[in-house]
Amino acid sequence: MTKFHNSDCTCWNCPAINLAGKVDFRACGQSALKFEKKQDETGDSHIMAECKRRPELGLFDPTSITFEECPEWRETQYGYLLKNMRIMILGMDGYLGWTLALWLGKLGCHVSGIDNFSRRSWVAERGSHTIVPISDMTERLHAAKEVLGLNINFRKINILDRELLKEFIEEVKPEAIVHYGECPSAPYSMIDFEHAAYVQKNNVIGTLGLLFTMHEVVPEASLIKLGTMGEYGTPLTGRPIFEGMFPANAVLKWNNREWSMGGELTPRDPVSFYHCSKAQDTFNVYEACKYWWLRSYDVMQGVIYGVYTDHLAADPRLRTRYDIDEAFGTVINRYVAQAVIGFPLTLYGKGEQIRGFIGLEDAMQCITRLIAKPPEPGQYDVVNQMSGYCSMRKLAETVKKIGEKDFGLKIEIQRVENPRVEADRHPFEPIFNKLPDEFGFVQSDMLEKEIHRMFALLTRPEIKKRIEEKEHVILPKTWWSGEKKEVERLELIKNNNHAVKKNGKAVNIN
Repeated sequence: MTKFHNSDCTCWNCPAINLAGKVDFRACGQSALKFEKKQDETGDSHIMAECKRRPELGLFDPTSITFEECPEWRETQYGYLLKNMRIMILGMDGYLGWTLALWLGKLGCHVSGIDNFSRRSWVAERGSHTIVPISDMTERLHAAKEVLGLNINFRKINILDRELLKEFIEEVKPEAIVHYGECPSAPYSMIDFEHAAYVQKNNVIGTLGLLFTMHEVVPEASLIKLGTMGEYGTPLTGRPIFEGMFPANAVLKWNNREWSMGGELTPRDPVSFYHCSKAQDTFNVYEACKYWWLRSYDVMQGVIYGVYTDHLAADPRLRTRYDIDEAFGTVINRYVAQAVIGFPLTLYGKGEQIRGFIGLEDAMQCITRLIAKPPEPGQYDVVNQMSGYCSMRKLAETVKKIGEKDFGLKIEIQRVENPRVEADRHPFEPIFNKLPDEFGFVQSDMLEKEIHRMFALLTRPEIKKRIEEKEHVILPKTWWSGEKKEVERLELIKNNNHAVKKNGKAVNIN
């Protein structure tokens, strides 16, 4: 029995393997092997490689050493990690990027990152601000050094500036790249042509440039690319939403014939121009792995919520951002903020839309476990990153229950017009087995516990005041139809029990 999820991985998975000049890469993932070979006593030949970290090994069989056996890989609670692993985070100033920088730094990784602070300007453009005050990057870096003992290597770089990005990647030679450097908002992409074009250019061209740069500079590094469950849409047929690709036993039947669908990309039905950019990313990353033998995990992430990790809570200067506007505030985060100031929790339409969700701390755990088990060269894989799923109405009821019971708040839930184009009720069966089954993920960030932490922070007088200052940005004004008006309030609704689902099984979280 293996100790960790990556114990049996070999040098094929390791970004320190030296493949340059030893494989002639061909299109469609086919390669002409040019490795030097040796024969064992049985006459069988073995592919030989070299290690960038252990040149004293010379040529060796890359399948002969496991992470468990290699002294360059050390034990952590999330599996074996390369000693002083060089990890670059794109979008390091953001909600997830800053949290991950501290998280990985405390695990002993050498963290570098880029950002051009676009998220700050996007939110300001929408007339809002982060309700949890955040420091500028210089102060953040100083605090990380002073409080946590971390030296984080940061550069202000726009992801579209490929020349500067390439220079930084050549300098750092990252062994893993976590890509959070995209505009993450569906409503922002639906404002008008200029915003739609900006989001798609930033996301698609930025990612495409990154892929070419990795191919040219760090082809052995693994890419952990943030996608979104919104790429899939919500199939009204009720078919399962598999993890990016059809399973091996999937079959297409039509006109008295049938074909295996195993390993093919599953259909995408993106739900905004932003989600279209993410779907295009999927195909570009998939093709880059196919053509150049890059290695990547595409992380189809559910809705993120929460404010807490030990590192973020260590000092006010280390806090990450918390948005509540319609464009950049995620749903549970917005609900808690609304509850604190007595603003009725807003359900779009009937509020029966179902989404996957995962807490901030668990999202960090998942990314770490993916970093610890890089794909093999040429491997493109997808994980659906969530810890459970339920309706928007159920989430609102959970926030209401905790706010009233534990914080003495009076909370109402209100239906408003839905500015989006989506079904009010729909089946939803996401498959999210890989992280627990193949990467050892176990949920630790429970929904009710994290909502309680959010209330504890947001009810502080200075934070509550910042929410009240931006109450006017809560109701959505961006319509998928192109109309320019604030949604109308429809009716207040009464509480009702709904079951939240975890790993496909109904679990009541009340």
